Amino acid sequence: MSRKKEVKKRHIFIITLAKIFLTIPLKIKYRYTYKKYKDLKDGPYLILGNHTISIDPILMSLSFPFHIYYFATEQIFNLGLLSKLLVFAANPIKKTKSVSDLSAIKKAKQIINEKGSVGLFPEGNITYDGVTNKMSPSVVKLIRMLKRPVIFYNFEGLYFSNGRWTVYTKKGKSRGFIKKIISYEEYKDLSDDELFDIVKENLYVNAYDFPYNNFKGKEIAKGLERLVFIDYKSNEPFSTYTKGDMLYSKSSNLTLKFLNNGMVTDNENNSFNLIEIHEKVLTSYLNYYRNNKNFSFDRTVNLSKTDANKKHDLGKGSFTLKNDRVIFINKHIEKEFLFSEISNLAIQGKKQIIIYEDNDTWLFRFDLETSPYIYLLTYQFYNEGENIYDENISIHKFGLQ
Repeated sequence: MSRKKEVKKRHIFIITLAKIFLTIPLKIKYRYTYKKYKDLKDGPYLILGNHTISIDPILMSLSFPFHIYYFATEQIFNLGLLSKLLVFAANPIKKTKSVSDLSAIKKAKQIINEKGSVGLFPEGNITYDGVTNKMSPSVVKLIRMLKRPVIFYNFEGLYFSNGRWTVYTKKGKSRGFIKKIISYEEYKDLSDDELFDIVKENLYVNAYDFPYNNFKGKEIAKGLERLVFIDYKSNEPFSTYTKGDMLYSKSSNLTLKFLNNGMVTDNENNSFNLIEIHEKVLTSYLNYYRNNKNFSFDRTVNLSKTDANKKHDLGKGSFTLKNDRVIFINKHIEKEFLFSEISNLAIQGKKQIIIYEDNDTWLFRFDLETSPYIYLLTYQFYNEGENIYDENISIHKFGLQ
């Protein structure tokens, strides 16, 4: 039996039509500028980009005269009719926990063989602090398997417009552009480490290096507690909250004023970027975790359970975080997720975490003020075992990766 075609004429037709309607609104909303690379004719290509906001794939597509078949999280495939329409129009490549997902790689290879171009954001996660997240070396395996020219695409400015922690979009300049293209002949004889170094070098973006840094909007600090979920003076989690352009703490005199240039100042007039604040948060929570074995934090969440094609809403309930587990309780279900038994825990978007068991996937959706990040870090700290008490352990080992 012949394999069904993955690359179809309707994909380029529908996406081209969609661009006509989306281009102007997106350019206005994000003051986004980009170059159209109409002369790219020696494809198909593998296109790699740094990940700054959720609509990066749409913005990247504006630069290219062909359709890009993107790797996408499995969660967009269980939205019922919307998922069916997305698959019909764009045919994204479904991946689960990493780029090494065999079925995803096979589909990408078939798309390349059918002269279609493939897009991937190797970080897998949108940055919290404005710096490109860690990437898995498995991207090198994908590059070698596809054996096509690799385009490295960079976004600048979007982090300050609509970063992962933000609630309201801010107005400011942003842009997208090709940083580098390398041919198969240029990389085929490189070692895996050398090739991975090229990937990291060309996808590294620090939001604070961007020359345009005046971003305005309402309540510009709203959501900052998703990143700064702990008072790093008192080491007290879930004690921070925001109002207007300010972050406050309920457990100390810590205050942070968020500025239009993305910097923050504290009540002692010290100035920091969010990369530095992120390090303070990681250090503070690591110390808290080491010194508190019996903590318990309760929040309210909406729980869904997903399978290959559907999302099943299980309602709102109490969600308790402990050092080695999370517990969900409502009138329909009571379930404990031991970190030692689940397959993985990850952040989805701005307000969700996903817990993977062997046969089930669970989505927990928080309110605007609750940070999904603390749940990921707690899971990572637990998995370090006794190594977590090593004073020489690097905080950079943890976080989005």
